[in-house]
Amino acid sequence: MIFLFFLLLGGVAYAGPQNVKVGFFAYSGYHEISLNGEKSGYDYEMYRQLSRYANLNFEFVGFNKTWNDMLVMLEKGEIDMVSPVSRTDELEERFAFSRPVGLYPDYIILRKNDTALLKEIDYAIREMDLTEPAWKNQLYRKYFGDDVLDVSVFRDREVAFLQDFRSKDKMLKVTVRNAKFPFAYIDRGVPRGILLDIFAEIALHNGLKYEFVMTYDEKKPIVVLDGSYGLEGGDDSWVFTPPYLHEQVLAGYDSLLYGMCIAVPRSFPRELASILTKGVLAVSPNVVRSKITKYAGFRMPDFAGVAIHEQSKVATAFGVIFGVLGMALVGSLVWIAFRRKLKNRQNELDMRLREANAFAVEAKEAKSKFLLNMSHDIRTPMNAIIGYTERAERHVDNRADILDALRKIRISGGYLLQLVEEVLDMAKIESGQMVLSERMVNIPSCMKELCESCEPMMRQKNISFIWEFPSIRNKFVMAYASGLRQIMYNIISNAQKFTPYGGRVVFSFEERPCQVDGYTVFDFEISDNGLGMSKEFLEHIYDEFSREQSSTQSGVMGTGLGMTIVKRLADMMGAEIDIQSEIGLGTTVHVRTQFKIATESDVDLVPAGKCETDCAALKEKRVLLVEDNAFNREIAQDLLHDNQMIVEVAENGLEAVTKVREHAPDYYDCILMDVQMPVMGGYEATRAIRKLYPGVHIPIIAISANAFEEDRQKSLAAGMDEHLTKPFIVSKVLETISSVMQKNVNVA
Repeated sequence: MIFLFFLLLGGVAYAGPQNVKVGFFAYSGYHEISLNGEKSGYDYEMYRQLSRYANLNFEFVGFNKTWNDMLVMLEKGEIDMVSPVSRTDELEERFAFSRPVGLYPDYIILRKNDTALLKEIDYAIREMDLTEPAWKNQLYRKYFGDDVLDVSVFRDREVAFLQDFRSKDKMLKVTVRNAKFPFAYIDRGVPRGILLDIFAEIALHNGLKYEFVMTYDEKKPIVVLDGSYGLEGGDDSWVFTPPYLHEQVLAGYDSLLYGMCIAVPRSFPRELASILTKGVLAVSPNVVRSKITKYAGFRMPDFAGVAIHEQSKVATAFGVIFGVLGMALVGSLVWIAFRRKLKNRQNELDMRLREANAFAVEAKEAKSKFLLNMSHDIRTPMNAIIGYTERAERHVDNRADILDALRKIRISGGYLLQLVEEVLDMAKIESGQMVLSERMVNIPSCMKELCESCEPMMRQKNISFIWEFPSIRNKFVMAYASGLRQIMYNIISNAQKFTPYGGRVVFSFEERPCQVDGYTVFDFEISDNGLGMSKEFLEHIYDEFSREQSSTQSGVMGTGLGMTIVKRLADMMGAEIDIQSEIGLGTTVHVRTQFKIATESDVDLVPAGKCETDCAALKEKRVLLVEDNAFNREIAQDLLHDNQMIVEVAENGLEAVTKVREHAPDYYDCILMDVQMPVMGGYEATRAIRKLYPGVHIPIIAISANAFEEDRQKSLAAGMDEHLTKPFIVSKVLETISSVMQKNVNVA
C-alpha cells in the first residue's frame, strides 16, 4: 500500500509539462530568426528562462505573420499567448495580462478563460523576479545596449550625488554593531565577513568607495550594515533600506538574520539611502547565499523552529523505519527522473551552444559589413566637406570658387545628415518609438509638395522627373501623412540615386474602387530607367544594411536602410509593396494602401497648418542663446542676427539661470537651450527658470543633438515648449520661435 502511494505521488509530481504555442511575429530585438533558422531576441530568451520555473514547453509560431494576425490567432485559439504588449483599454477588454515582463513595462497576453495557464505564467515570472531580480536589465543590456539601464535605475538627483561623490574622491564610512564571525571581523588587518562582502557588491555596483570602521560609536553618525528598527533613536535618527537577508534568501538558516537592513543616518543626504536601497534590491539572492556559504561553510540550523514533542520510543522507531523506506522509494524515483532530465538538459544546452556560436559568427559578419560600408559612406562626404573648405580658404579672393565650394559643402553635408537620419529612423522603428498619427490629408496636394521638394535633387543629375496626377474623386482622406511622405520620398530618392545622368523617373498614382464602404484604395507607382536589381537581391531588399552593390562599386552612398524603413512603415500603415526590376532596365515600385474617406466630422481633427514665419514679427526680439560649444554658438548668433534679432549668450545652464534672475520676467522673448552642457544641463536649468517666475511663462526651446522621441519627451517634461534637433536649420528655428511666442501671447 505504501509502495503504491509513493509511486502515485511520484507520478503526479513528475507529470509531463504542458505544450503551449507562442506568437513569434517578426520584431527586431524581440523576435528574430536567422537565415539558418536560429531564434533569438529579448522575448525568446525570456521564454527560455520562464521554462526554468513553469511546467511548460514553448513552441514558437507565426514568424511570417503580423501583429494584428497574432491577435486574431490568439482569439481563435491557434496560439496560446503573445508578447510584448503594452496595456490599453481595448486590449484589456479582450485579453488577460500577465505580470510585467519588460522595463517599459511590457506584458504577455492570453485568452481570458486560460486562467490556469495565466496562473502558471505569473508564478514563473514571480519566481524569476525573486531569484534573478536583474533578469530584465540583463536582457535589455544584451539586445538594446547599456543605456537602457541608466534610465531605469538612477534619477537625476542620484546621478548628481554619485558624480559629486566620485569627483571629490569621498570615502563612505561603514560599521556594524555586533562585529563577530561570520558577519564582520578583522583577519590580519583586513575586514572580512558576510555583511562586508554583500555591501562590497552594492558599493561596486554604484561606484561608492568605503572604509570599514570596526568600533561602533552611537555618538558619531555612520552607516550601519547590520541595522534594524532596534537601533538607538529608531526612525527619528535613521533611514532604513529594505532587508537584504530575508526569508527568500535564508529559508532554513538562522532566523536571527531575518530583517537585516542598512541604516543610514538621517543627517546624511537622502540620495545615499535611495542609492543603497536600489543596490540592495539589485543584489541577487544567489549572491547573498554564496557569501553565507563562503563564511559559514555549512547550513546554519534554524533555532526559531518549535521543538518536537517526545513520543513513545516504539512509535518513533516505527515512524523512522517507514519514513526511511518511503524516502528511499521516493529518492529512487527522483534520481531516475533527475538523471533523465539532466541528460535532456545537457543535450539542449549543447544544441543551444552550437546555435549561439553560429549566431555570433553571423552577427559579427553583419556588424563588420555594416561598419565597413558606413566607414566608407561617412568618409566620402566628410572628405568633400574638408576638401572644399580648404579650397575656399585657398581661393578666398575668388567669389565664384568660394560659392561653388560652399554649394558642394552643403550638398555633402546633406548626404551626411541623410545617413545619420536613416540610422536614427531605423532605431526609432525598432524600439517602438516611431509614432504615426492619422489626420485628414489632401492626397494630390500632399504628393505635389513632395514632388516639388524632390525636383532639386533630380536637376543635380539632369534627370527628367515626370509626375502625373489624374483627377480623382476622393481627394481628402484620413492618412498617416508623415509615414506616407517618408515612404514615397525614400523610394523616389532611391530612384534618383540609381538612375544615371540624363535618365528618367516617373511618379504617378490613381484611385481604385474599394469593397469596404467609406474607404478608398490608392495605387502609387514610381518607375525609373536606372541600374535595376537582380532577382536574387530582390529577395533581400528589405533586409537591414542590404545593397545590390557597395557604394564603392555603384558610386551611390547610403546605409542600406532606406527600403527597410519603407517596409516597416508600410507594415505599420497596412500598405502593400510590389517591386519589379531587371538589371540595366530599371525598377518599378507599386505601393497600394487603403484610406478612410474624410467626412465633415474629420475636419476638427486637422492640425494647424505649417507656420509661415513672418520674419518682420521677430525683428528686435530678444533671445537668450544657451550653448557651450563655441562653433555652434557662433553659427546660431550669426543666423539670428541676420534676421535682426537681439541675441545674448550663456555658455552653460547656470549662467543662463543667473542672466534670467538678473532681469525682469519679460526681458527675454525666448530662450534657445542646449541640453547637454557642463556645470548645469538644459533640463535642470529649465526647471530652475520655471521656479524663478512661476507666474510667468518664458518660451524655452531645446536645441539638441539628441534626436529620439524619448529625448523630446524629456525636454517637455522639464518644462520646455518645444524640442528641435541639430544641425541648426534657421527656417525651422525661426518658425518654431514664432509659433511658441504666438502661443505664449494667446495664453497670456
